[in-house]
Amino acid sequence: MRGFTGGGSYNAAWALSSGFWAGAGAARYSTQTKAASNREIWRAGRTGLPNTNHRPWSAKEVIQQVQAEVFPYTRNWTRQGDELTESLDRLDALWNSISSGTPIGTALDIVKAREAAAMLATSRWMYRSALARNETRGMHRRRDFTAIDPQQQHRVTCGGLNELWTGTARVNDPVTVNVASSPVPATSTASQTSKSIASEPHPELEPT
Repeated sequence: MRGFTGGGSYNAAWALSSGFWAGAGAARYSTQTKAASNREIWRAGRTGLPNTNHRPWSAKEVIQQVQAEVFPYTRNWTRQGDELTESLDRLDALWNSISSGTPIGTALDIVKAREAAAMLATSRWMYRSALARNETRGMHRRRDFTAIDPQQQHRVTCGGLNELWTGTARVNDPVTVNVASSPVPATSTASQTSKSIASEPHPELEPT
């Protein structure tokens, strides 16, 4: 299904299942002697990992602050540029705060802290991408841009941890969307192709 999706059922089941399988597979692979000796291991940033900094933070508090920005329907279900910017300012400040601190608690709490950092990173990518798409398309609804823009028939790419970036990627097979109020021509394609996560180096990725 393109352009629209449900929040649960098949999607939630696949997200949970594939995440579990991918994590278990990666863990097994990392224990293989050949793989460990012949491959350089990288990690995606240090945020959420214990360090020597003495500014403590808890996963529970971070999760609550992220949820306060992404749960409200008026802020996320129907979006608006100034509200997205306000949320991003708070989320960016939260990222800077935990990046310069260290999670506290037991070993299980540290796992939760890494998950909280991932939630925070995802929320920042999500809202930065939403700002980059100045139209309403699928489940992305902008109150300040209420119509589909035929010139934005492209994918929005994003990345980064401390510093975020967004770009666009061309869609090779655009699909006609039969929306009575604002149809999208099947011949309309995005002409600009820019950075993608797969092709560009990640500045926060460092060898362990």
